[in-house]
Amino acid sequence: MLLLPIYYHKRSGTDPLAYLKIAKVMIDRKKRSLEAHFSYKIGYFVMTYLGAKLAAWLNYRIVCNTSFTISNILGPQEEIILGGNPITYLRVNSSSLPHALTMHMISYAERADMQILVAKDIIPDPAFLAKCFEEALLDMKEAAAAINRT
Repeated sequence: MLLLPIYYHKRSGTDPLAYLKIAKVMIDRKKRSLEAHFSYKIGYFVMTYLGAKLAAWLNYRIVCNTSFTISNILGPQEEIILGGNPITYLRVNSSSLPHALTMHMISYAERADMQILVAKDIIPDPAFLAKCFEEALLDMKEAAAAINRT
């Protein structure tokens, strides 16, 4: 689990990859730090010596103090067949998180799927939000392709 601050200030004509570059720098810095190591060790200690109930409460308190969650799971690169039936897509789901927005992305068989969960009393038009995410991802894909062509 990585906890990151999110800064977003829309400016016209801004490089669509600018925010990704900033996030990448922050994530790389967090990976080099001892934060993830200590988080794991503390979680392991709490779970082992103080019990699952306290570990679940601690994890819930951490999630309660975040604005939203994003998960990105790398799935199998090839299609899976289970009992002779091909698996066409994979979905990730979470419940009971106190967030207005939860987003899961999973890649499976060279295809990425996005699942967005919203609190409708806070985000009344989730279809519009999904369209915004889709457009932003397509803009980033085009910008990345343009960089690769040069």
